[in-house]
Amino acid sequence: EIPVDGKTNLNITLKESSTMLEEVVVVGFGTQKKVNLTGAVASVTAEKFEQRPVSNIGQALQGVVPNLNIGISDGSPNTVPSFNVRGGTTISGGAVSNGAPLILVDGVDVTPSLLNQMNPNDIESIEVLKDASSTAVYGSEGSNGVIIITTKKGQEGKMKVNFDAY
Repeated sequence: EIPVDGKTNLNITLKESSTMLEEVVVVGFGTQKKVNLTGAVASVTAEKFEQRPVSNIGQALQGVVPNLNIGISDGSPNTVPSFNVRGGTTISGGAVSNGAPLILVDGVDVTPSLLNQMNPNDIESIEVLKDASSTAVYGSEGSNGVIIITTKKGQEGKMKVNFDAY
């Protein structure tokens, strides 16, 4: 708030605040503050799995996002993981089946097998929409939850090189 006090001309300069970015969530139709978001959302940044020695995104997400169940049948790096948000989704013939969430990488719908081929070090952030409110944004495909993956982009400034070896 800036008092006008009878002035006819004001020069105002806005400063960016990187701490406020933690309060913003990217959803299908734009961004919202976490406070105003009605759905259940979990956010994971690159720092969570950069230091983990994993070979695919399924392994990188295991145990990181609450209520995101990841099944890797034999533990092999090439095995395509199955994803499930919050347990069983339908009951058919007395058996409970699990519906797979919608997976978006930079806004493009991908399958778990394509996701398995991505390098975990290329990920900037992951948002998991865990409730039925995602259906309002993504249609019936979002009824089992939505995994939104944003990849890293080039940045301005001095070149920076990171190297990890295992």
